[in-house]
Amino acid sequence: MVDVESALAFVAHQGNKVEQARLKYLLAQEAPSQAVISQLLAGQREDGGWAPFWAADYSSLDATCFRLAQAEQLGFNHSHAAVTRAVKFLAVRQRAEGSWEEDTTAAAGAPRWVRPGDVAARLYLTANCGFWLAMLGEQGSANRAAAYLQARLDENGHMPSFPHTHWLAAGLWYRLNWQEPAERIARYLGQQLTELTASNLAWLIITLRCAGVPARHTVVDQAASLLEQSQHQDGRWPSEDGADWDVHATLEALRAMRLCGRF
Repeated sequence: MVDVESALAFVAHQGNKVEQARLKYLLAQEAPSQAVISQLLAGQREDGGWAPFWAADYSSLDATCFRLAQAEQLGFNHSHAAVTRAVKFLAVRQRAEGSWEEDTTAAAGAPRWVRPGDVAARLYLTANCGFWLAMLGEQGSANRAAAYLQARLDENGHMPSFPHTHWLAAGLWYRLNWQEPAERIARYLGQQLTELTASNLAWLIITLRCAGVPARHTVVDQAASLLEQSQHQDGRWPSEDGADWDVHATLEALRAMRLCGRF
């Protein structure tokens, strides 16, 4: 069983203003203040994207998807001006065959998961961008991304990419009602769950639940049980990115548990 009180206390004592606002929205749908909105959306560039930590003067696909995920957790939708601009940015950057890749001009500083020219990175960015465009109503771009990914899915539900590529692709296909590839990749994910960190289990659950996958679906239910078991005694869920990200990981885990009806 989730120790909700300890988790809430951990976020209350350790979280910043945006994280506190995320918690309030999760628990009571309380709209964030203008100050929090400004902090969350700070740095949006003229083209609608955001710069990543690894390139200060570049609009990154990955960083923009991360901001969209944060905005969604505060109740923003496609009607918000910043979200609309971000969606347009992603749609414009899509390649003709349906994929996305970071610009080669930023290759020098790019971490492996978004490195231009790397197949695994291209599949991850295509799944991530495609998922958010599907969630935000850009169906044409989302369908092209879905077709690109499906062509690279093997009979066992695997693609030559990172684990998170798989649940983002599954979320994209479920959102578009492409049931066959979605279920094929879900079966593959079910075999990988015990290898995932707490943060990744939460990310998987949130992605699939937001895409419309039922909480009782086998892969979601099993992931939720594993996530429940990984909570620490002080209430937090640890992040593999270090202690500075433990509040974020805990908020993600709480949201995942909420979406599964576990508190």
